[in-house]
Amino acid sequence: MARIPMGNFGQSMPQAERTQLPQSQSGQMIANSLQNVSQVAQQLDQQQREKEAQQKQIALYHDKLATDEAKIKLDNVLTTEMSDQVVSIKDQVSKGVISAEEGKTQLQTWSKTKYDEFAPTLPMHSKHELDAYWNDNIQRQENDFLPLQLRADLQKSSQLVDRSFDIATRYDEQKGREYLETYLTNSNLPESDKAAYRQKYNTTRNLMSIDGRINTALENGSVEELNGLLTDLRGGQYAYVDGPTIQDKQKQVLSRIDALNQQKQVEENKRVTMAGKVFSDFKANVLTGRAIDSEYASNVGTSVAGTEYEGEYQFYKAQSENFQKFSRLKTSDQLAMINQQKAKMKNSSSTDAQTEEKVLAVYEEIYRDKLGTIKDNPNQAVREAGLQPHDLTAAELKTDSGSFAKKAVENGVNQIALKDANIKLQPISSEDLPEAKQAFESLGVNGKLNFIGSLIGQSKGLPNGHKIWGATLGQLGGGDQSYILAGIARLNGYKSTEGEDVATAIISGTQALKNKQMIMPKDELLKQEFNKYVGNSASGQTANMTFAGFKSIYAHLVERDNYQHKDKDDISKTALSTALSLATGGVYEQDLKFGNEKWKVSKPYGMANDAFEANVTSGLKYISSKTNINVNDLESLRLRRSDQRSAKGEIQYDLVNARGNPLIVNGVVWRINMKGKTK
Repeated sequence: MARIPMGNFGQSMPQAERTQLPQSQSGQMIANSLQNVSQVAQQLDQQQREKEAQQKQIALYHDKLATDEAKIKLDNVLTTEMSDQVVSIKDQVSKGVISAEEGKTQLQTWSKTKYDEFAPTLPMHSKHELDAYWNDNIQRQENDFLPLQLRADLQKSSQLVDRSFDIATRYDEQKGREYLETYLTNSNLPESDKAAYRQKYNTTRNLMSIDGRINTALENGSVEELNGLLTDLRGGQYAYVDGPTIQDKQKQVLSRIDALNQQKQVEENKRVTMAGKVFSDFKANVLTGRAIDSEYASNVGTSVAGTEYEGEYQFYKAQSENFQKFSRLKTSDQLAMINQQKAKMKNSSSTDAQTEEKVLAVYEEIYRDKLGTIKDNPNQAVREAGLQPHDLTAAELKTDSGSFAKKAVENGVNQIALKDANIKLQPISSEDLPEAKQAFESLGVNGKLNFIGSLIGQSKGLPNGHKIWGATLGQLGGGDQSYILAGIARLNGYKSTEGEDVATAIISGTQALKNKQMIMPKDELLKQEFNKYVGNSASGQTANMTFAGFKSIYAHLVERDNYQHKDKDDISKTALSTALSLATGGVYEQDLKFGNEKWKVSKPYGMANDAFEANVTSGLKYISSKTNINVNDLESLRLRRSDQRSAKGEIQYDLVNARGNPLIVNGVVWRINMKGKTK
């Protein structure tokens, strides 16, 4: 705080001087007194002037304080609100959002509004000084806007040129150069920068050309194109690319040349390696009888050229038509042709015996493969014939056994349609069979019976329909012949005298036999009793199937009747008799010897002996009347169930002699017909 001059005010007082007057000089005394009064008056006047000066100094000081306080207010706004406003405006100007002039106007508008808010509170004695102070600060800030605009314009211009540069590189080289030049001309960039852009464009186009030629050469796999590029790089064709970069590009091209050469070598090695497989596929196509496309044959020829397979390829290509014709023959016809070829080669000379032997060897290979296919995988033979067999899934067997049965029968029909005598019917493909067997096994008695019923129903009326459903059950049963006998029983509606369904008894017994806790007579004992009953009336597959069905029926009966075997040598006579009767339908014992045993023949299912004998006697009398052979002589012939049925499908019996030859008179085979008996 400034000190206020005080002078002598308040500190000095007039001091009386000692005056010695002569006692006789009174006039002198009065003069001295007047002089003192004058001095006092002068001192008082001096003190008044000093007081006024001091008050004036105090007033000036207070004015200065008010001015300083006002400046503080201004500085506070200038350093906060105005500073924020300036930062915002500068940011907009620097980004090119507004111009410097617009920023100046914006700041002045804000400045006027803001200054007017606190102008009334400013001291009047320093108003001009404060106005100038405020405006000076605003002016200094405004001066910063123009450089920012110039910088923003330059940056924006540079960005436009950059964008135009990128776009220019997408055009062809000359059009792109013209496009870029338009923007360079309109920009405010320094000439040095414009020259740099032009140089950069030319360099970029050179590099693009180099990279493009590399990529094209790689796509074409052309070493020649890469060598041409290498020559141009070394010959200075790319003048705008600097030396180090040219060297790098040369190294890149050389690397790509090495890679292509290596790739071609690998591909050649692979071609030679794969030639065997390519030829094998070609050979397989020829041997399966498929038509060979000329383009395919040409491609194979290219693949095997120069390899060990080329000669074999030429042989199979030349003979492909013969091999394809041979492949389409039935196996029986193939075998006949092979035998004819062998005989021809043996009995005649040839100008090219080596080729003939080769052709014969291929014929034999085709025959072996086709024979194996139709026996082991006939559905594949169907495919090779141009038909598509059904896939038979375990899921379908479980959820829709009727659909499964229909598809299985259709597969069987297609296999029979091949008309190959060597075919072994297998409606279910080998790849589908394991899961299908498990699904069939998981079905209960009713599920199996329903499926068998569907299978037989779908086969009804079809030629060899019984073979189709029999083959299907044989596959699903894993060779268990009891399922086939169950199918026959279901087809013919076999029932016991008490009305029990034979098919159900067989399936039930087959299920029961899977219970390892169940005690059954040993197979030797069961077979002994079975053979004793059927004798010569059944043999081969028929005997095996009937025995399997008999065993299942026996198991069903003892389980149903809760018969407990003591051991494997124990057998239930009641169950045995019933099972034999239900499995065979009945056996008739003829009063004739066959070796050491009497001759036996199977009867129509469930037919009583007396009814059977009556039919036989009637038949013998009829034959006697037509052939003039004595009935007694006819009775000496054995009865044998014939494979031939009457026109109505009735069962017939041949009359055979000791040698097994049927009775033939005047070229006619005479048989006994069981009228109305078809089962």
